[in-house]
Amino acid sequence: MKNFLFWFLAVIITITAVLYQRLTGPTNPKRVKFSIDNIDYRVKFPRTSETLVTLSDAVKRDNWNNYSKLEFQLNPVLPDNFTIKILYKRYPGSDSLKKIETKVNNGVYSFEFPSQPPAGKLIYYPVVVREDKEMVLCEEEGVIIRFKSPVPSFVLIPHILLMFIAMLLANYSGITALFLYERSVKYGFFVLIALGTGGLILGPIVQKYAFGAFWTGWPLGEDLTDNKTLFAFLFWVTALILNRSKPRKYLLILAAVITLLVYSIPHSTAGSEYDHEKGAVVTGR
Repeated sequence: MKNFLFWFLAVIITITAVLYQRLTGPTNPKRVKFSIDNIDYRVKFPRTSETLVTLSDAVKRDNWNNYSKLEFQLNPVLPDNFTIKILYKRYPGSDSLKKIETKVNNGVYSFEFPSQPPAGKLIYYPVVVREDKEMVLCEEEGVIIRFKSPVPSFVLIPHILLMFIAMLLANYSGITALFLYERSVKYGFFVLIALGTGGLILGPIVQKYAFGAFWTGWPLGEDLTDNKTLFAFLFWVTALILNRSKPRKYLLILAAVITLLVYSIPHSTAGSEYDHEKGAVVTGR
């Protein structure tokens, strides 16, 4: 019964952290609320999109004939006398804003951005228009969208599953450290296997497909996703080594807490970014 409670608590903590990840991070849809005529509207603007433009394409020429289709839906639906346009430009940079019109079908608004190279970004400002009146949404911060190349599911799915399993095992190991020490150590080694395979092997492969670089963390770059995974892995290695000579339960608990904190950092924060002036992918932004 006690072991069931430990697993139950570990699952609850893991699911809570996963849900938090879904609500945060620079690539998850941006949730926006606004009001018109005393009616409250809610919308989620996309902040990530796939691209067929390659890094070599970006070096060869400045313009492409590839476009990425994006969609969003308002709740409730805007009246028919409203339209929405999009102002956008490359990010970062000092380009002037360009305008595109959206198309609406059954309450779903769609538009097409010129595809950017992997890790390339655009910043855009949705504008609600009614006759001669306009309301610019997200006027101060804008909506930043990052482009990525497609990642095969045979790589992406195992990566996601192993990262989820690693967190679940870490939570379980930390919870059982005070009560089932030997089991805690055993599951700590399972954490290393899952985290090492999912984060340090499959993670770089996913990043290579998506952004053209295997590893952009320390010492090659400042990608926070790579660095936090490496930090958590090394802390577990240290905790397990120091527990070989004598029990140091607090290190296992601390390793689990650090893993939870690491996972709580929004995914893709300070991630890869394409520098249009340099014509290369940089990190740590």
